[in-house]
Amino acid sequence: MRKIGGHIVFWLLYISFTVAIYYVKEPSFLLHLTYELASLPAKLFIVYFTLYFILPKYLLNKKYGLATMLFLVVLVMAVLLLQLSVSVIVYPIYYSEVAITFVPNNLEKLVSPLLDLIIVSSLAVVIKLLRDRELQERSRLQLEKMNVQNKLQLLKSQLHPHFLFNTLNGLYACTLENPLEASKIVIRLSDLLRFIIYEGDQPLVPLKDELDALENYVELEKIRYGEKMQAKWTVTGEAGNKKIVPLLMLPFVENAFKHGPAKISSNSWVSCDIGIEDRYLVMKLGNSKTGDELPKIRHGIGLNNVQQRLKHNYEGKYELTIDDQPKQFLVFLKIPLKVL
Repeated sequence: MRKIGGHIVFWLLYISFTVAIYYVKEPSFLLHLTYELASLPAKLFIVYFTLYFILPKYLLNKKYGLATMLFLVVLVMAVLLLQLSVSVIVYPIYYSEVAITFVPNNLEKLVSPLLDLIIVSSLAVVIKLLRDRELQERSRLQLEKMNVQNKLQLLKSQLHPHFLFNTLNGLYACTLENPLEASKIVIRLSDLLRFIIYEGDQPLVPLKDELDALENYVELEKIRYGEKMQAKWTVTGEAGNKKIVPLLMLPFVENAFKHGPAKISSNSWVSCDIGIEDRYLVMKLGNSKTGDELPKIRHGIGLNNVQQRLKHNYEGKYELTIDDQPKQFLVFLKIPLKVL
């Protein structure tokens, strides 16, 4: 229906424009309007035959010779149809004294309808090509958007099982050593999984919920490692009504425990300091590590994925510094917050 409306608007504008042009030359509105309405069948014939037959079958397939020949044949037919319509409708009303001839008997009567038909058909082809190009560009952009969204979903699907595997390992170990503490793990893990499942696919989540999820994870790991590890978790500033892209910080925190306490038998440490500023969040994260962990940390699945998500969501607006040292691994992350 919208397409039909577009065609109607095109013809109304075209008729209005041509009537106005001819009116300047000869101020007789009804004459020019009658002429345009009488010539409309011929113009409809050549325009739509060109648009839906010559253009797709020949021009777009680069068969220019056949397209030109066929267009000339259609043009001659349209001229004869136009002359017939004008002779039957216009001449009896406005030029009754002139003898009716279906074939133009002078050059002016031949050139004028030829140009009229060529102009309207060319205009329609140009509009059609521009419209098709616009639709193709929209389709391409939509496809690119879908590809990006699918890629992000894939990154998240890689991230979640990776995190869950490590956490369940911790739960299993704690169940064997301290069943009472295991119940606390189940509660925190339930809250954490609820956040990942129901909030993790949202474009933005409340900052407070994101920080609660991080704290749950840190507490789970503190229970798991006990006195073997020193963990520091501090948050300064107010979350308020700020929002953030979910699950961007969790892979870094997870990585700190994976390559810190998990690899060092004693005296390991993890420190996470989060500062909430007016429109930014700053995370300073560090963990102890053994020297042989240096080649591995930078290329973990979780960290690679989260760096791609950071680039997609905050291109040019975030800061990320990763400092691998022989005995410690440091992360500095600064990302903008959405303030409601």
